[in-house]
Amino acid sequence: MIADVSGHSVGAALLMTEVRSTLRVEAGKATAVTSPAEILRELNDLLYEDLTRSESFITMFYMKLDAERRRLVFANAGHNHPILLRARDGEASLLDAEGLVLGAIPNAVFEERTLDLASGDLLLLYTDGVTEARNLAGEFFGAERLLAAFRKHSRVALERVIKALLEETREFCGDQPLTDDIALVVARVR
Repeated sequence: MIADVSGHSVGAALLMTEVRSTLRVEAGKATAVTSPAEILRELNDLLYEDLTRSESFITMFYMKLDAERRRLVFANAGHNHPILLRARDGEASLLDAEGLVLGAIPNAVFEERTLDLASGDLLLLYTDGVTEARNLAGEFFGAERLLAAFRKHSRVALERVIKALLEETREFCGDQPLTDDIALVVARVR
């Protein structure tokens, strides 16, 4: 999973700590039939009051991988759509599933999707700190630049992919400082 809490304060950091703890409990009691959509629904119900009181929200993408069958099941709570880059033809697709951010409404419903993966497929999860990074002219790095950089560096070791994406983001920004945190997760299917 990957998540991002609104705001940049100590309060936001404390909320993310609460989310992490709550998620560990929920995922720990999850069974094979507990779906990503159910996990997001439970999290939303458990955190709704705290998020409402703090006037905050959380975006989250949650997935479960069946490694034997190479099947990915996922749900999204308003987070940036991860990118799947297919090894066979280099085709990219966004992992899109409907769902509001956590804390928006009580009893939220989250769409769940399933897809099959193949050996060599590459998956990128990221926060909006990457796509919303700006250069001195005020332009956003954006999803298209991120996708182009991801394709360009897709054949190297995973650690190098992350370093290359960060380098390209920093080069784009030049002397303009980053205004949001950045998180990147890259996985390759074996």
